[in-house]
Amino acid sequence: MGVYTFLYNDKFLKIGKAGPNSNARFLSQHYTGSAMSTLSGSILADPDMEKFRLTKDNVGQWIKNNCRRIDILLDVEVGIFTLELIEATLHYRYEPKYEGFASQR
Repeated sequence: MGVYTFLYNDKFLKIGKAGPNSNARFLSQHYTGSAMSTLSGSILADPDMEKFRLTKDNVGQWIKNNCRRIDILLDVEVGIFTLELIEATLHYRYEPKYEGFASQR
């Protein structure tokens, strides 16, 4: 299990977690545009990103080419609460662009 982060131009775009049974979420879903809650879904819905002319077909490659990904991998034995604490701490510190609602910030 782990916490993943995506940075673009020194700004955190997405910080999330994947539990021990969430390989797809951790490895691939953020690149495919399969859901709005993924990084690709957020980028495709963001008017600020229209200048890149991204589509479901090319957003994943754009992420791979332009974003830095940092993963924090944890043994399942440390528990889900530790995973959630690390994710929450990173949210607090870095305020990722595509987490939460802008109106609540």
